[in-house]
Amino acid sequence: MPRHHIDIAILGGGLAGNLLARQLRQAVPHLKVGMFEKSRTTSFKVGESTVEVTGNYLIRRLGLGSYLTEHHILKNGLRFFFDQEDRQAPLIEMSEIGGIATPFFKSFQLDRSRLEADLQQMNQEDGVELHLGSRVYDIQLSSDSTPHQFSVETDSKQWNGQCRWLIDASGRSSILAKQENLRIPEPRHAVAAVWGRFENVVNLDKIGPESFRQRVNGTSRRESTTHFCYPGYWIWFIPISQEVVSVGIVMERKAGWEEHLRKHDGFLEFLKQHHAPWSLLQEAELLDIGSFQHLPYGTRQYFSQNRWGLTGESAAFTDPFYSPGSDFIALENDFLTNLIRHEEGGAPALHLQNLVNLSNAYMHFRYEASMPLYRDLYSVFASYELLKLKFQLDLPLYYHLWLSEFMQDLHLKEEFLTDQIQEQQQVLNALSTFSQLFQKIERHLQDTKALYRGNLGNFTDALEGIGWVREVGQPLTPQQSLTRLRAIFHRGFEQANDLLEIRHCKPRSQTLSSIS
Repeated sequence: MPRHHIDIAILGGGLAGNLLARQLRQAVPHLKVGMFEKSRTTSFKVGESTVEVTGNYLIRRLGLGSYLTEHHILKNGLRFFFDQEDRQAPLIEMSEIGGIATPFFKSFQLDRSRLEADLQQMNQEDGVELHLGSRVYDIQLSSDSTPHQFSVETDSKQWNGQCRWLIDASGRSSILAKQENLRIPEPRHAVAAVWGRFENVVNLDKIGPESFRQRVNGTSRRESTTHFCYPGYWIWFIPISQEVVSVGIVMERKAGWEEHLRKHDGFLEFLKQHHAPWSLLQEAELLDIGSFQHLPYGTRQYFSQNRWGLTGESAAFTDPFYSPGSDFIALENDFLTNLIRHEEGGAPALHLQNLVNLSNAYMHFRYEASMPLYRDLYSVFASYELLKLKFQLDLPLYYHLWLSEFMQDLHLKEEFLTDQIQEQQQVLNALSTFSQLFQKIERHLQDTKALYRGNLGNFTDALEGIGWVREVGQPLTPQQSLTRLRAIFHRGFEQANDLLEIRHCKPRSQTLSSIS
C-alpha cells in the first residue's frame, strides 16, 4: 500500500495542535502540514483561562487578537476571595485580591470548544490537511534522515502515512509520550480536580451594594478567573460565554479528596458547603461534569533531533492555580517552529543538536521553576495575608522574568538560553527558599490561631507594588534586571518578617539561612 507523505504530522486537533498548525503555516508556508484528530467534533474542555504570555502569543505571533476579542471574553486578571474557617462568610464581606483597572496586557477566557472548531476551519482554509475521526497508531520513529511511518484508522478505512516531522499534541492521551516512555510522575504534588459547566450563574458584577462594586473601581469581577481559597483546595469560576460559567474544584488529595466528588451529586453537595460560591449557584443548572484523578506530571524529553516533539499536555502539566497551561503551549510551539525552520533551512547537524538540547533544557527549567509555586503550598491558600504575600512575589516575578523575555523573543536566542540554563539553579534555590518561608509562616499563623484573621473586609489591588508594569517587555541592562529582581525579593522578605512578627529584619543572607 503506498504511503501518503506530509512534511509535518500533528497528532491531535485540540488547542496545542491547532495553534501549532497555524503557526507553522505562517512560518514555513511551503511545508505540507497534516493534523489528525480522533474525534469528529469539538467539546467542552478545561483550560479556558489564559494569562499574559499566552495572550501575547495569540495576538502577536498568531494574529488572533480581533477574533478573540469578538468571539471570546477579554479576561480581567486573576481574582481571589477568602473565607472563614466555617466556610460561611458572605461573599461581599470576604477579603479580596484583584484588579481595579483594565489589564495592561491582554489575556482571554476561552470557549475551548468554539475556539478549536474555529481554528480547525481556519487551518483547513489555510491549507492544513485536516483528518477528523482519524486514529493514529503503529508509529515508527526514524533515527536517520528517512521519514517517520504511521498508520491511520477511520470509520471506513485504514491507510499508511509518512512524515518528516511528527508532533504529539494529543493531550493527556500522549500517544507518542506513552509509546516512548517519556512520562515522569509527580507524586509529591498530588492534586485532583472536578469541574462542570453551569448556566444561570449569578453575575458577580450585579451583587452587593455600590461600595462593593466601587472597591474594584467599576471593573468586571465576572470576567476574572475567580478563586475561592481554602486550606488545601480552591474553587474556580471562569466565564466562557455570556451564558455559561465553568466551575471547578482543585484539591490536594490529602486535604480530603473523595471519589464521590467526581459524581454529579457529590460535586454539588461539596459546593453547597461553601456559602459564597454556592450563593452564585443556587439557581444554576449543571450541564456536564469532568474530572482528573491526578493533575501534574513531567516528561523526560520535549524535542528530538530526530525530528519529533511534544506540545501541550502530551508533554507536561504543572498546576492550574495561575493558569499556566497555555503558556507552556506557547513556548513549546515556538521552540518546535524554530527547530523546524532551522532544520528546513539546512542547519548543520551539530547546530541543530545544540538547539534541541538548549530547548529541552529550558523547558525542563520552566517546569522545575513552576512546581515550587504549588508543591507543598496548597495549605497556605486559606489565609488572605499569606496568599497576598505569595501573590505579590509570584506576579512580579512572572512579569519580570517570564513575560518580559517572551515579549522580546529572548527564548529564541541561543545565547540567552545558554545563560538561563547556566543560572537556573539560582532561580530554583530562591523559589525553594520562599516556599519554605511560606510554610514557616503558615505554621506560625496556625500556632497563633491567626490563619483566618485577615480574611474579612480587606482588599488588595493585584498590581500593588508593580509600578513598573508598563515597562515589561522593554530591554533592560543586566544590572537593571538584577536590581529589579533584588527589589522583588527584598519586598517579599520584608512582608514575610512582618507576618512572622520579626520587627527588626535580619540581613538578607542571614534570613535565608535561618529558614528551616
